[in-house]
Amino acid sequence: MKKIILIISAALLALGILGCAVTALPTLLEGEKYMTNIIDKNSEKQEFTFKDSFSGLDISVLSANANISYNSTNEVKVNYTTLDKNKKIECNITDGVLNVKEKAGFSFFSLITLASVPTKIEISLPESYRDNRKLENADITVASGSLSGDMPNTEKSTKIKLYSGKIISSVAAENFDINVSSGKAEISSRTHEYKNVNVSALSGMIVLDGFVSEKSYYDLTSGKIISSNAGGELSTNVTSGSLTVGCAEKITGIDAKVASGKAHISVPKDTGAQISYSVASGSVKVELDGRSEKLTGGGSISYGNAEANVNVNVASGSFILDTYTLSE
Repeated sequence: MKKIILIISAALLALGILGCAVTALPTLLEGEKYMTNIIDKNSEKQEFTFKDSFSGLDISVLSANANISYNSTNEVKVNYTTLDKNKKIECNITDGVLNVKEKAGFSFFSLITLASVPTKIEISLPESYRDNRKLENADITVASGSLSGDMPNTEKSTKIKLYSGKIISSVAAENFDINVSSGKAEISSRTHEYKNVNVSALSGMIVLDGFVSEKSYYDLTSGKIISSNAGGELSTNVTSGSLTVGCAEKITGIDAKVASGKAHISVPKDTGAQISYSVASGSVKVELDGRSEKLTGGGSISYGNAEANVNVNVASGSFILDTYTLSE
């Protein structure tokens, strides 16, 4: 009898909970609709349209979520939406440069606004600027927040500075510079025509794919850099952290310095190298030409046809040079 009473009680309780949920659902939906209306009502919205051509791009993101897209017209369209009355955007074409700059001072209102609702910047460029029509330069700065979408094709340089937040993008340029203080940047390449690629990380993480350049320089103070499908002449300076460079295409030389941390460079299977090395502490490991050796002290050693000149200086930490596979 007690079991029957318990079963009936449990069933009634379940029905009660279900009834409350069904009753509350319309209220929840109405609450969501109410909040959406509040956000729309209190949002500051600005729209800019330009038909003039431009040769440079300067984007500065303070804390917004920004996105770059492309359209089938000849117009530049920028839409800015924020709940923070203290924020504003500067958008113009001056001296041939399209400027999109988010700015803000401090106000008490910015502390009590709906912090979970991000400011948004939508930048839409004519499709021709993505690959066919080249700008001279593009300068991108993200203080916080995020930036996504493909960068326009540049004839001279594309420069990215990330202080915090996140960037996911692709690049096509003659020269490419990226500097990350914190946060994470994921950048892929749409071309193999680089003359110079400069990669610097104070902290945080940089993930690159497809950056084959005449010259590439990787400077890592802390954090992590991963570069896949690279190639050309490489220079590295690792103070701490972890650097991994996988070269799917031919390398012409390597100049590597490791103060601490780890540097791992992988090269095509048939690569021959003449290696000059100096190891104060830590280790240098080489796996080339069917051989696997750990190098200590200082000296010079050749592998295969010794075509690529490799200089390695390790104060502490480790340096690894081996063959690259696509699985990396």
